[in-house]
Amino acid sequence: MGEDASLDQFVGSGDDGDDDAGDTDASDASDATAVDKEAASEDADTETATASEGDPTPATTTYAWSDEGTQCASCGEVVERRWQQDGSLVCVDCKEWDRA
Repeated sequence: MGEDASLDQFVGSGDDGDDDAGDTDASDASDATAVDKEAASEDADTETATASEGDPTPATTTYAWSDEGTQCASCGEVVERRWQQDGSLVCVDCKEWDRA
């Protein structure tokens, strides 16, 4: 197996995956690591970074679990499992399920 690749190498590349990334040698990998570290420090200095078209959309939660139980935002019943609905967490009985 070849060298480990950073996920940053795949984000926003615009390629269809036909490059020869597996053919790089150790010096290329160390150069890429140095560039990645420099870019990361520049990103850390910039507080207001804007998202470009190639940036992935962050994941959103659809479910929450609490071993102690928490109130449903709709009916107030204390439950362990709640699902997202209209910006709040509701129990299984209050959730409007999409049946596709």
